[in-house]
Amino acid sequence: MMLRRVRGVETEYGLTVRVATSTGWRRVGSDEAAQILFRPVTRSAAASSVFLRNGGRLYLDVGSHPEYATAECDTLADLLAQDAAGDAILDRLAGRAEELAASEGQSVRIDILKNNLDSHGNSWGSHENFQVERTSDLEALAAGLTSFLVTRQLIAGAGRWTSDGFRLSQRAEHMWEAVASTTTRTRPMINTRDEPHADPRRFRRLHVIVGDSNLVQGTLWLRMGATELVLRAIEAGRRFDDWQPADAGTAIRLVNRDQRGRAAFELAAQGGSCALEVQRAYWAASAEFATGELAGVHRLWGQVLDAIADDRPAQVAGWVEWIAKRRLLDALAERHGPASPRLAAADLAWHEVRGERSLIQRLARAGQVSRMVSADAVERAVDEPPATTRAALRAAFIRAAQSAGRDYSADWMTLSAHDLSDGVVICPDPLTAVDARVERLIERMRTEPRRR
Repeated sequence: MMLRRVRGVETEYGLTVRVATSTGWRRVGSDEAAQILFRPVTRSAAASSVFLRNGGRLYLDVGSHPEYATAECDTLADLLAQDAAGDAILDRLAGRAEELAASEGQSVRIDILKNNLDSHGNSWGSHENFQVERTSDLEALAAGLTSFLVTRQLIAGAGRWTSDGFRLSQRAEHMWEAVASTTTRTRPMINTRDEPHADPRRFRRLHVIVGDSNLVQGTLWLRMGATELVLRAIEAGRRFDDWQPADAGTAIRLVNRDQRGRAAFELAAQGGSCALEVQRAYWAASAEFATGELAGVHRLWGQVLDAIADDRPAQVAGWVEWIAKRRLLDALAERHGPASPRLAAADLAWHEVRGERSLIQRLARAGQVSRMVSADAVERAVDEPPATTRAALRAAFIRAAQSAGRDYSADWMTLSAHDLSDGVVICPDPLTAVDARVERLIERMRTEPRRR
């Protein structure tokens, strides 16, 4: 069992760009929208994929989605700060893109949405990454996690308004299989593509792609922390065979439509179960691993399950995003009627990232949703890496290379000073934050002349 591991979140953002015309605002297509947003990046870096001074990565993903991947984090506090930093980075990038367009005589309005679904039914993801040992049995990990992930939306869904009822999750009805090696055609909950971004002899990367993007920080804390607890239980030998759904795709849809957590789905072994019962089983089995920062996660997890079981979800609305969103939509429905178009508009507005337009930021300032990391911590995470992982090495290298005006590149493992002979260092361990080889390379960038 890994008591210390790096974790990370990759967030694909929704993007809407409108350009002013003589007759009003014109919404541009996805490719043009992405080009407008990323113009400040491509102008400065001549690329649409860059590693940042905080150790994270900003890039355009398939489908012209802006995507931000957090740096490697070995604490939940760092992970929450890094995730919120991604929102701030996208907000500022959009502002710079609007200013650039204005300097050229064009009015542009950019909206950044931290959601997972558009009005046409297209879905994009929020992917979680957990470092595991190469000796881990991936099949056993996946089997042990499946029922947990099918039912996790009860505690970590972002919520979704539809004309025929509220849903716990935006992603759930786009998942079809428990495990697969691709991410688009089969839409699995766990992607098994072997891409560790680390020493492949020692490590694997567990790639979970079933989750909703979360703007309520307490929900992301619960989502990542509860998954870590379950992962530790499985690594320690706990088995959850009796809880496996007969069909994961069917089960996740049934759970998604029941806010009380009681909808029954068929189990592979025999009989049936429901989200509340399954989550209780995982919660109980992981209790002994709830140490350090995970103790608070385990306590909140139990409180959320108790509140839902007692039909008192409002008690945890500040911590669970789907409950907070439903509370807002219920209030609008009472005021304007359940068929009002205001509900769909509010559902979308919930996910707006831009600071002056962000509904979540207003709710957090009013104390209506949890804020786990301070504004100062987020501001630091925009420009600084976690200090205890490989991200610190990458960030120090990038900062030094930019300061020295070097021709350089960086990825998750490799740091390259292209204008120095033998200017390459490979960092295979994500948990290593100090490396004399990187320190020497940084010193060489400061002192050695460029190779011709």
